[in-house]
Amino acid sequence: MWRDVANIWRKEMVTTVRDRKGMTQAILVPLIIAVFYASFTPLLNKAMFERSQKPLVIPAVGVEYADPKLLDTMHEFGITLEGYKGDLEHAVERGDEESGLVFEPGFSEDLAEERPAQARLITNSTAGGVFGGAFSDSRLQLAVSVFNQKVAAARVAARGVDPSALMPVILETEDVATPEQEGALWASFYLPILVAVVVAQGGLFVAIDVTAGEKERGTLDALLVTPASDWAILLGKMGAVFVTGIIPLFLSLTAFWVVSNAMPSVAAVEQGALPVFVLWGSLLIGIPMALVMSVAQMIASVRARTFRDAQSAASPLVFAMMIPGFIAAFAPPKALWPCLIPLYGPFAALSRMTQAGHLQWDSIGLATLGSLGAAVVLMAVATRLFDRERLLYAS
Repeated sequence: MWRDVANIWRKEMVTTVRDRKGMTQAILVPLIIAVFYASFTPLLNKAMFERSQKPLVIPAVGVEYADPKLLDTMHEFGITLEGYKGDLEHAVERGDEESGLVFEPGFSEDLAEERPAQARLITNSTAGGVFGGAFSDSRLQLAVSVFNQKVAAARVAARGVDPSALMPVILETEDVATPEQEGALWASFYLPILVAVVVAQGGLFVAIDVTAGEKERGTLDALLVTPASDWAILLGKMGAVFVTGIIPLFLSLTAFWVVSNAMPSVAAVEQGALPVFVLWGSLLIGIPMALVMSVAQMIASVRARTFRDAQSAASPLVFAMMIPGFIAAFAPPKALWPCLIPLYGPFAALSRMTQAGHLQWDSIGLATLGSLGAAVVLMAVATRLFDRERLLYAS
């Protein structure tokens, strides 16, 4: 029997390798996704840093009423107020300006006489895109907050009170995160999604081709009249799907790790190096996931009579795999037991490892156990569906 399995697996692998279009799609698409995910965060950090360092010019009405010391504090934060003539509120509402500042007459006098000095910040959080109004407003508010602290300290000092009395509590922050945890932190969001997409997408084309594709070409008939058992045919074909799912997983994870560690220097931003344990941990939990997905894809496509029908039946599995990946990325579990849940467990284990900063063999073990259990159940279903008559005459 195992010789039949090996022969069928070899035949399917040779056919798959010869299909350059299918192999290119199976390998190139995951690689592009991996490079995109690995590049996105460093480039985003670079854009945010450049925006924070760029001089900020804010249109203002009534600049002549502003206190000179307030303007000096704003200059320290790289903020310059530029006089605006016209309807500033309407300009911000239209998106022509990201934000605007309005000083009322008597602003400086109120400040000098220790009365609350009123100024109005007009903002449009959607103007200027992600790094637009909201980003600029936070910078302006920080400058005003620092100015308020300076004025408050000067006022109490004039009354003979120690300015430190304004800060009864001094909170010192100590970050005890290890370099490994810092390096893996940003990847804890992208990796579950990347693994989900690659595992689901990697062997999809092959699963469809070795079932519905062979039906359309008429090559499945010749295979079913051989002495090989249905079980051997199923294992051989599933083995080909499994291998073609593992190869893109390994390549995409390697590309993700290489690009992740190269991009910070290319983008000139500070970002912790991605530890190598993340690569191995993702691969260890990805292998049993690929096994589950290969069986599920075979079940979804085996009853289809045409390649297009099989695509329609098997493609939703990609989205089904991504859902637990998103859940684990946005809400990583703290407990160990969720790692045992099929489909969700591997992503939970990956999130736990990236947060811990090291491999967690208990998480990997439970995730593998849950995936193998799911694979056994699916194999039982696939065996019932994969008989010669049903395979040839399924509608």
